[in-house]
Amino acid sequence: MKRAIGLMALAALSAGVYLMFAFARGALGFPLDDAWIHQVYARNLGTRGEFAFFPGQPSAGSTSPLWTILLSIGYLFPLDFRAWTYLVGIVLLAASALVISRFTFHVSRFTSHVSRFTSHVSRLTFPLSFVLRPSSFVFPLFLLFEWHLVWSAVSGMEILLFIFLSLVLLERFYARERAWLIGLLAGLLMLTRPEGIVLAALIALGMAFDRDTQSTIRNTQYVVRTAYCVSVLVLVVLPYLAFNWMVSGALFPNTFYAKSAEYAELFARAPFVVRWFELLLVPFVGAQILLLPGLVYSVIALARARAWRALIPVAWILLLPMLYALRLPVAYQHGRYEMPIIPFIVVYGIWGTSLLLARIKNFVVRATWTLATVATLIAFWLLGAAQYATDVAIIDCEMVQTARWVAAHAREETVIAAHDIGALGYFYPRPFIDLAGLVSPEVIPFIRDENRLREYLFSRQATWVIVFPGWYPSFDADSRFVPVYRTNCALTRAAGEKNMVVYEIRLTASR
Repeated sequence: MKRAIGLMALAALSAGVYLMFAFARGALGFPLDDAWIHQVYARNLGTRGEFAFFPGQPSAGSTSPLWTILLSIGYLFPLDFRAWTYLVGIVLLAASALVISRFTFHVSRFTSHVSRFTSHVSRLTFPLSFVLRPSSFVFPLFLLFEWHLVWSAVSGMEILLFIFLSLVLLERFYARERAWLIGLLAGLLMLTRPEGIVLAALIALGMAFDRDTQSTIRNTQYVVRTAYCVSVLVLVVLPYLAFNWMVSGALFPNTFYAKSAEYAELFARAPFVVRWFELLLVPFVGAQILLLPGLVYSVIALARARAWRALIPVAWILLLPMLYALRLPVAYQHGRYEMPIIPFIVVYGIWGTSLLLARIKNFVVRATWTLATVATLIAFWLLGAAQYATDVAIIDCEMVQTARWVAAHAREETVIAAHDIGALGYFYPRPFIDLAGLVSPEVIPFIRDENRLREYLFSRQATWVIVFPGWYPSFDADSRFVPVYRTNCALTRAAGEKNMVVYEIRLTASR
């Protein structure tokens, strides 16, 4: 209990610094518009009992129904929705740090190198012996101050929930938990992010070929146990898949198809291997880049020990970026889609680095490597806080302020179309056209064809269009699209982008 309280306090401190940086910039919100989309779904679920973006219109637009359910709890009580969201994220950060120690313990049991490393560490000079000893404290501390994860804890996104469930799932798998619980955890993981099916498949393979000890069920019962696990998983996710099918005629949420269509042109810019390598490198931005040699060394050590089951998380490190290289090759928002592999980079990286340092006799080299890692971790934690504050400020002065202006000036008969719908949906809770296809899936087939989109807007008699000019340059060049509001956000221009614009469509007027 003391350990949990201590980790919670450290998580609150780490994330609290990020919130203070944002508050100092005058913007306490979320660093991306998608977080506001989750809030819209959560508010409708919590206050109306509807899984919908627009009240009264069921929608298959959420990629994370479990996160929506968690956020909706905050709307059942007189709480500020931001405070509840931050609290959930901080608790999940602390919980992930708590679980990572147990996970690391299970992984360390797979190789005989650990015992030799422990004997080496006991002879090291303080403080290296204190820092490098493979006791559990170093892993949660790294997690609590890794800038991507702290950013995600107060981002309003499902990233930390996905990470926590990934860690728990693997930890229980290595602890030889009952099959039904493994299936339940895998199902919850998929309800957090659809790509959780990849990790679930890796664990199912590990269960099917689990023959490490004499006590393990053998022969055909391996397959029976795996089938039992998969059956529970299917029962957990089936209601969500059925809901999507009834609402949209597809098993996966609209975003799954819309994002792929929206960024389809990126596939032609680089071959698959290049896309995969670029996405794989994104989570290493920070102190974990100094753990890369250790990560490689730990993989070699486990492979030489034939501890194949211990390499399942390593396969996950490689496969998640590979999945996005195949389906959605984007690294924006600090690589948020790839962030779930960071805890596993940390575990195998620190563990392998410790093995390497224990073999290095030169104290200066050991000290330099260790202190450089710690210093880089702290430096990026502070840089991440500044970046978080900037991200929140940009979303606030672009999306939130635009949404508030629209809510104050739109008339009852105004037909609105927008590409970024999160903040708009929260502050303007009336139906509108979604140019990104999340709640207007009919635009997905021509989502990046500006000519067809323009004709579609004309056919729907849209009167206002809310977009960034750089994303729709032909709209900005069309004299029928007349700017009536521009955010004038200096932060956006400093980042080299144009401000968000509200255009009024005037079919008979010119600029």
